[in-house]
Amino acid sequence: MKPKDEKKLNAVISATCRLAAERGLLGLTLTEIAKAAGIGTSTLYVYFTDRDALFNEVFRRAKLEAVDFYGAEIDAAAPLKSRVRGIWYRMLDHRLRRHDEVSFMEQFVGSSFMSDESRAYSARRSEGLMRIVAEGQKAEILKAVPAPFLTSLFIGSVRETARLIRAGSVADTDESRMVAFQLCWDAIRC
Repeated sequence: MKPKDEKKLNAVISATCRLAAERGLLGLTLTEIAKAAGIGTSTLYVYFTDRDALFNEVFRRAKLEAVDFYGAEIDAAAPLKSRVRGIWYRMLDHRLRRHDEVSFMEQFVGSSFMSDESRAYSARRSEGLMRIVAEGQKAEILKAVPAPFLTSLFIGSVRETARLIRAGSVADTDESRMVAFQLCWDAIRC
């Protein structure tokens, strides 16, 4: 059997994310994805048995890349607020640079395509952020509310800040990032 070509696989993943960002996830067909990736539909079946398998793999790869990016350059010994700020800024940078992948992930998580395996994978990849939340709550720095409320507020702040920047409603400056983070911090801290 011929080995899978990593360039073709990456083209498929990129095309899937781009098309999902442009037109939405639900209506995508394997034929459209293959065409956008510059390969034949039959070649796509060498890599994925069906659309669900493709979408789940795209999600896992995008999630891995995103979480690795968020945590890079964060000093585990730094004060909690510094770590939270670092992650917030990294998430914003990632969202601005990798809009297609982020758009795909958000649509996928809210869809029926997401397998239990991908849900478990996502939870495992999010453990680092959840540890920071638990640490902040234990130290009475972050509000003592269910963690999903804090993470939703945090991620929502990043998402909306990126949306404002992409739309040109606010400039992407150090000052606007500082203001946006401070608003988020004020909302989640005790």
